[in-house]
Amino acid sequence: MIFFWLREIAGWLLVLFALYLVRQGLVFAMDLETPRIIEAAVLVFGGIGVMRIGVLLIRMATAARICQLPS
Repeated sequence: MIFFWLREIAGWLLVLFALYLVRQGLVFAMDLETPRIIEAAVLVFGGIGVMRIGVLLIRMATAARICQLPS
């Protein structure tokens, strides 16, 4: 039972980290003095990948808990 929660907590932490990466990418792109577009693109694409992994972990934990419910 603990693995479901660990998986879900790890998934939510990854989603939060992905949102942070996307935010940093937007900060880099919106800098008025020296916009860093390449660095922003790398951060945003990395954030999207991390977001997908986090959502996958959340889905797996939810599906595993549903499968464990008594019929």
